[in-house]
Amino acid sequence: MAKRASRKQSTKPTRTARQTARKASKGPVARRKTAARATATRRTRTEPKPKEPSKLATAGAAVKGAVATAVAAVAKRMPGAKPDMDAITLLETDHRRFEDLLKEGEETTDRAVKVRTELLETITTELGIHELIEERILYPALKEHPEARDIVLEGFQEHHVADLILKELHEVAKDDEQWGAKFKVLKENIEHHIEEEEGPMFRTARGVMSREQLQELGAQMARMKRDAEAGRLPKGST
Repeated sequence: MAKRASRKQSTKPTRTARQTARKASKGPVARRKTAARATATRRTRTEPKPKEPSKLATAGAAVKGAVATAVAAVAKRMPGAKPDMDAITLLETDHRRFEDLLKEGEETTDRAVKVRTELLETITTELGIHELIEERILYPALKEHPEARDIVLEGFQEHHVADLILKELHEVAKDDEQWGAKFKVLKENIEHHIEEEEGPMFRTARGVMSREQLQELGAQMARMKRDAEAGRLPKGST
């Protein structure tokens, strides 16, 4: 009985864990994301719904995007090729990083409290910045195109779900068996989001935007990412 009581007590989130969760949800990056989502929601509600794209326009964007994606993939494999850091390449680089972090987290055990704590902090910070640059720069630009509107709205919602799971993970003790189960749900959620982005969303982006536009967006996103990592995010930054 004593052992069971001790185990039960150890699984309660500590005061530090609760403070960390609150800090993660109220930091400057989180506030910017909240503002971006609120702005996107207001615009979606108030702006007239754009005319549905024709099937021909949608098909044309899909074909153009598929061809551009194939060309970009071949270019990356060319001998001596340097990565073209457009918006999509920048995000794909982040995606590979998240896949590594999520795999590492899934392989931890209940005894790896320190590793889980540090890993969760890293994912929270890096995912927050990743979502920020998408929601402040790429998503608004892409949403202007009727062919991409629906998938952009889905992207906002998938970010919101991931943030909720992260918040819950901060509130669960790292040695609780529920932490591992909840982390697996986070992993599956983010992996699904990556598939959606690197499939339909990025193909559509390459289909409706020029290479120059994607490069300019990539430059803006890279600047915002550097500023966020350095703690420099002035109010109203875009």
